[in-house]
Parts: sequence; C-alpha cells; structure tokens
Amino acid sequence: MKITFFLLFLAFNLNVSIGQTVLDTDGLNNLNNVYLFSLKEYCKSLDSTKSKVVYVRDDHFIGDSWPKKILSFDIRYLETDSQYIRAINENNGSTIIVGITPFDFRKGEFSCGVIPFSATYENNNISMGNEGGLTIYFVYDKKRKGLIYKRKKWFGV
Repeated sequence: MKITFFLLFLAFNLNVSIGQTVLDTDGLNNLNNVYLFSLKEYCKSLDSTKSKVVYVRDDHFIGDSWPKKILSFDIRYLETDSQYIRAINENNGSTIIVGITPFDFRKGEFSCGVIPFSATYENNNISMGNEGGLTIYFVYDKKRKGLIYKRKKWFGV
C-alpha cells in the first residue's frame, strides 16, 4: 500500500514539474520570459466583457516580438507621451495602463509585478496612480536550469 501511494505521489509530482514551462529573464529576445508570463497571468484576471484593449508601458525589457494579442485582448505597447495621451483620449479621458516591474529576488523568492495604473491627462499633465497590483512568484529549478511559475498574489488597497 505504501509503495503504491509513493509511486502515485512520485508520478504526480514528475508530471506537474515536467508540464511547466521553463522561463528566463530575457524579455528582449525570448518569449518564454517572466515578464511576458506575468502579463499573461494579469490578462487572465480581466473581464473581457468590460475591456478589449490592454495598454502596457513599453519598458526596456519588452521585446519587439511580444504578442499584440493575449487571450481575447488587444495589447498596445505605449512608449511616448503622445501614445499615452492618445490612449487616454480614446477612452474618454481615463484608462488603465499596465506597468511590469523589474525582476526581483526578496526573502528567498523571485518575483515580477504587474501594476495597473489609472491614467488621466489634464492641463498638459499625464497623471498615473495605482492602488495595488499582481505579483507573480517563481522558483529556480536546478535540474531544468530555469525559472518555474510558483504562485500569484494580488496586493494593495
């Protein structure tokens, strides 16, 4: 009985480990990276009946080959002030612009955050505020020599 339980336990754990994608931190050249994975996890949490477009701050680690569509959402990468202003104006003066944080290692855990900012444009000034976001946690798999998704957690007010 103990041997059967052990074999079932071992088979389940091997299947879970093998089924996960190995990720890296090279957002510019590789689509299997922690930043894009984190953005996809954020998109999974959205209500597609309320929003069709996800605006993303085009930071230094976002590659040209990143997808323009995730699930049912159009993804628009914003880099310049004029792109921010256009996105805000297209949404009646206020929209959500998502920022992806740099990769972090804290308290023994690797993580990457996705922060939705409420963006407005008034008096020639772009204002962005947030009340929280989503943190995606990863572990390093020595055998596979890469990062594996561990869990996600919403934070903030």
